[in-house]
Amino acid sequence: MIVRWLAHSARLTAGFTIIWALTMALAGRAADAAEIRVFSANGVKAVMADLVPRFESTSGHKLTVTFGEAGELRRRILEVGDFDLAILPAQTLRDMATLGKIAASSMVDIASSDVGMAVRTGGDKPDTSSAGAFKRSLLAAATIVITDPASGGVSGVHFAGVLQRLGIAEAIGPRLRLTRGELNAELVARGEAELAVQLAHEIRAVAGVEFVPLPPEFQRSIVFSAGIPAATKERAGADELIAYLSGPAAAKMIVVRGMEPAAGK
Repeated sequence: MIVRWLAHSARLTAGFTIIWALTMALAGRAADAAEIRVFSANGVKAVMADLVPRFESTSGHKLTVTFGEAGELRRRILEVGDFDLAILPAQTLRDMATLGKIAASSMVDIASSDVGMAVRTGGDKPDTSSAGAFKRSLLAAATIVITDPASGGVSGVHFAGVLQRLGIAEAIGPRLRLTRGELNAELVARGEAELAVQLAHEIRAVAGVEFVPLPPEFQRSIVFSAGIPAATKERAGADELIAYLSGPAAAKMIVVRGMEPAAGK
């Protein structure tokens, strides 16, 4: 009888010990949890929609993400600077590091995508066989949708430069439809424009359109990088987030969204 009582008591003690250990572990995790404020370019918005909840569930941290075009976020960083991590086109992030707004040692490439065009499925495609043929195709288009270059949206800035190089910026100007924070190809799918310019993965996310690469001499791959400001109060959490974004689990989701994992390149 005494032996049975002792065995039962030992089992209860072991059970209470396990419960206590789990409780303390969860309490420790809650105490270590942080709210990480993220500035993210719209170019990786779809990827972040997948990665944010997964990171939160595995880390216990809470992410507050502000999306915008690269130029808009650049201005906010310069004027306010109240954030813990930024995901921006690599060149923009390097500029921020030069200005002392981002710790250069923290920067890691996350994902990349090419600038291209969208046409309606089954519709006529612009002739990209030469610069001259491409120029004529653009001049024949009634409406071209691009991300407003004034917003710093990287695809819009790049295409504005293409128009300048072709010498048709003034002629095309009245036929440009400028957007911010939109999937430009949706306007082509609805029949509101003949061409749309944006990143490849954003174009391919829209049904009813086809992706057309820019001519080789005008192609550009955009790399998005993550970086941490030296003044952040949540450095440990931000370091965890960068490690996650550049890790194998995130790479799989980046591929699913039509981008290329860029970490390590």
